[in-house]
Amino acid sequence: MKNIHDILNQALAPENEPSDWLIQNILAQSKEVTPMKTTHNRRFATAALSCALVLGIGSLTVYAAWNYLKPAQVAEQIGEDALRDAFSGENAIYMNETQSCGGYDVTLLGITSGKSLTEYKYWANDHSVTSGYSEDSMPKEWKDGLIEQNDRTYVVFAIKNESQTPSCGFDGFSIFPVVEGYDYETYSGMFENASGGHQTEQDGVLYFMYECNNLEKYADHAVYMCISDDSPAFSEYSYIYDNASGTLARNEEYEGLNALFSLPLDASKADPDAAKEEVKEYEARQKRLAEEPGKPFAEWIQKAYDFVEQITPENIDAYATPITEEGATLTFAPDNQGRVDISYMFQGNGSRIYIRPEELFEDGKTQAVSSTGASSESLSSILVEHFTLNEDGTVTLQLYRANFPD
Repeated sequence: MKNIHDILNQALAPENEPSDWLIQNILAQSKEVTPMKTTHNRRFATAALSCALVLGIGSLTVYAAWNYLKPAQVAEQIGEDALRDAFSGENAIYMNETQSCGGYDVTLLGITSGKSLTEYKYWANDHSVTSGYSEDSMPKEWKDGLIEQNDRTYVVFAIKNESQTPSCGFDGFSIFPVVEGYDYETYSGMFENASGGHQTEQDGVLYFMYECNNLEKYADHAVYMCISDDSPAFSEYSYIYDNASGTLARNEEYEGLNALFSLPLDASKADPDAAKEEVKEYEARQKRLAEEPGKPFAEWIQKAYDFVEQITPENIDAYATPITEEGATLTFAPDNQGRVDISYMFQGNGSRIYIRPEELFEDGKTQAVSSTGASSESLSSILVEHFTLNEDGTVTLQLYRANFPD
């Protein structure tokens, strides 16, 4: 018996839709394809979650007509011919499922997996990730221990914003897979290893081609893709999860983007033995990294941190000077979930924390301090942040410069 997903897909699909093979040949012979701006991006995992997961989307999902580029067309536009062919082949899965949240329409267009499908490559070792078209272009010191990540899953999204063309790419939101039965906090790096992708824009639509480690070997588990603008990307504010039952759903109260897609991977392609071996290797690598001694900071940075560490709300005026320039004093209001999104950029330095006031101000206090910076060779990059909880629930941030001794 067909389920409601099958019925809706059949009802809304064009009756005589041309094959992907025919579409690609027509495009190849046409000189009238609208040019698209293309950039390459990398994204690193920042979220954390501890639970086994099962999908619970609810009424969010809607089914879109074929009004976007197809995955093979996106691959061709970004110059990846082998990936174009893969999205035109039998291994490709087309979905065309749209979810609307946070002012965005996010459509999951399709999925494919395989080895050596792109010219743009990613290399990774225990400590770093680099990317490009040729290993020969890498500095010699980068090559040590780097392994090419060439067995990948590729997922294509179309993203529209209600008021403007999304152009922020991976800097604006996070895309990441979640596999049921694998603790996200522990294993996200295994699935997202050297994750990244390509983005391109046409007719007000931003297309993302996300790539990560090949997920097919885990096809005997439920596998999901998340797109979130939360920070951290996977939190209890944007997704509701239950450790006891292992259920996962979007938090309908979250005001931002928190799309949640279930990937219909072919269960016959699951490889439990290969998955077990990958997990074993990943766990051994993580254990090895945890036992490695950390590299010491440069002497000047360590001294700066030691100085800033002694600053408290009570003595801040003795150790730092308030900045009076525009943008150094900001006030933030809580959202409907009681969180304050404290985001700022000041003279090239900044930070973002998305937090409840009770988490920022401990033990009922109304003032707190923190610091950011030390990313350049100048002590002026270090900013001292002084937070004040106001009676109306807003939070005021005042930036200071530390009075470092000569």
